[in-house]
Amino acid sequence: MSSVKSKIYFIALTAVMITGLSGFITQDAYAFDNLDTAVTRTSATTIVVDSTDTTCTLVSGGIPADWVLSTPTIAVTAVELTTAATCIITLTTADAGDTSSTPLVTYNTEGGSNLSSSAGATADDTAMAATTDVAPPTVVSAIIATNTTIEITMTEDIIATGGAAGDFNVDGIFNGVGTVSSQSIANPVITITTLGTMQEGDQIFVDYTQPGSGLEDTGTLNELATFTNFQVINRLGYADSSDFTTDSSSNGSGCTDCEEPTLGINSNNQRIVENGFTYNGKPTNVERYFTPYPLITSTVGQQNTAIFKIYDDKGPEDITHFSFAYGLAKGQIIADSKAMIELDIDHEGTETVTVTDPENALDNIKVSTKTGNCNVYDSDIQCLIVTINHRFRASLDFNIVATDVWDMNRNSWQNYYNHGIEVTGKSLNPAKEYDGINAGHIYHLTETGKNIAVDEFGGTWSFQYGIWEQDYVMNERVADTSSVFNRNHSDFADYKELQAQNAIPQLLEYCPSCLDSFTDFDESFGYQYSNELNALDNPEIIQKMLLENERAQKIMNYLLDPVKYR
Repeated sequence: MSSVKSKIYFIALTAVMITGLSGFITQDAYAFDNLDTAVTRTSATTIVVDSTDTTCTLVSGGIPADWVLSTPTIAVTAVELTTAATCIITLTTADAGDTSSTPLVTYNTEGGSNLSSSAGATADDTAMAATTDVAPPTVVSAIIATNTTIEITMTEDIIATGGAAGDFNVDGIFNGVGTVSSQSIANPVITITTLGTMQEGDQIFVDYTQPGSGLEDTGTLNELATFTNFQVINRLGYADSSDFTTDSSSNGSGCTDCEEPTLGINSNNQRIVENGFTYNGKPTNVERYFTPYPLITSTVGQQNTAIFKIYDDKGPEDITHFSFAYGLAKGQIIADSKAMIELDIDHEGTETVTVTDPENALDNIKVSTKTGNCNVYDSDIQCLIVTINHRFRASLDFNIVATDVWDMNRNSWQNYYNHGIEVTGKSLNPAKEYDGINAGHIYHLTETGKNIAVDEFGGTWSFQYGIWEQDYVMNERVADTSSVFNRNHSDFADYKELQAQNAIPQLLEYCPSCLDSFTDFDESFGYQYSNELNALDNPEIIQKMLLENERAQKIMNYLLDPVKYR
């Protein structure tokens, strides 16, 4: 008898002794039914345990270690109580590459789980029924093998029970007809042949429409479901498929490793990495040079996560340096950044993190690395995945961010991302202070915001073009506080205008026609000057000009040929 049952029996016996009524409370009322009913695999990563006659709860969210699969390489990573009323539990597994495995599931209370019935009884250790496979086969990867064939790798062996090659379709940037003319199976790979010809650099996608009875797995005949726009890896231009990750060809200059690491596209314009840059859960495909990136806003004090996937043709272990720079303006380079995180990895794998942060804009920095898939289509292509957790203590002047990466042979590549990352919010740092001389006077400035400051006299300053400039303040006329009111008083002009306005009503009261008499004033006049005189119209002036011209000509001739005139 297990410890759980012993405990329940003791409680029941105590109740009987207290009440004196034998059988009033029975052991079965508190027992937890064993999880020995339906167990099914619904996908490559999910197994459903269904105990239809038990109402249960998962205290503390369930513990994955309590669930053991008969295949040791498959681990349970999460436990979820899907339906409490009938105790349906979904197990998430780490096995993402096989939809046909049917491991025996064992519940092990020694792992510390609190799976219990509604009455509070804990479940026994249970070896459940064998898993039933109801998971349909799925696509692992699709690769262009030749100019007219695509190899599609499945999660399990399949057979063709119906359908036709026309159930597949190929589209994208394609030099020809994307119609599929035939299909063949060499498990777990389906090879389809296209009527058109594919070339290096083509971006190809494949679709499949389920006919109702077409491609099925060999075990329980689960049918391949419809899928669209599955991206095909283009390996055309490589000697064989292994060259895609281990290319060591020379470029004619004696260089045997001239390919730079990439977060997206290689030198042949092939996309190797999907979603190479992710910031706070927002991924983007990195382009070859400049990557358009929607402006992301981060608040001062907020924890941020940046994830980068870096591919090198010699493998992740060949990457030796990575930089992530913030706050760049248009036209600036990475070296201009005042907030940069750098990761260096030596040949023994020792990682060193260097932070360039003269203005104390960064805080709480943690850098970690691991190896993972560069994309979801080909598990053979591995990337170094760099995760940078950090927060900002202050805003940055500009928003563009950039990355720089190089390998052991110093092949390097930089990428810039705009609009980038904008940091907002009140700085956690003390206000910056500056001392300087302006127009012979010493000023002490204290920053009050981005590019603005105030001096000790209350004057405001703006930071423009690399210097602090005092804001212009319009001079105001100083009021005259003198008790003597004369023409030199500051308010005399206003007083004069006011008296003139007050005099008009009084004038009209005594002489209503006085203002009308001003209409008899003569029109304003001007002087009429005579017409303009032209000097060339004067014969006397013309004659003088001719004589002077003749005289000048003689002088010029003498200067040019003095011998002739001797």
